[in-house]
Amino acid sequence: MLPKISARKLLRAGDKDKQSLVDIHELLEHLFVRNRNQHRRSLWFKSLQMFRKQLGLLIREMESKKSRAARENLLQQRLQFWDERHVHQWYLSFTQLVAAGPFAVIGLVLMACVARVCRITGITDLYEEIGSEDMQEVLQSVDEGSVVETFGMLQPDEEEEEDEGVVIERF
Repeated sequence: MLPKISARKLLRAGDKDKQSLVDIHELLEHLFVRNRNQHRRSLWFKSLQMFRKQLGLLIREMESKKSRAARENLLQQRLQFWDERHVHQWYLSFTQLVAAGPFAVIGLVLMACVARVCRITGITDLYEEIGSEDMQEVLQSVDEGSVVETFGMLQPDEEEEEDEGVVIERF
């Protein structure tokens, strides 16, 4: 069973983390305004637009005057929505921007922004927990001696000859 995203970490975030979210949102606003005319039809720009909008909504919900339970519920729904539909798309779009070349610096900045926001909101913790559960399963099968049956052969058969390559003469 996969763990669920919780808004508790976000609600317990310190002033430094909350200010960091606001700073990232301001940075995204500046990048959006500066690149709107040139890149408005690009796929990565649509991801930037959505990321900027969603982060603004998250900040607004964090600062709302609603009860703590209502805010926690709203934030949890938003984080669940992000995890299911957007975070992976944002990350993929921004990594492709890095790979494209001419706008690699903008891509790196946007990837760092997504990573920082995911760390502050607790989305990263969720994936670390899932990864540690998978690793514990592998280690447990190694301890039990059932790693070969569970995960397949880790080493080649001893009967197979090792490929030594082809001799090339130099003139």
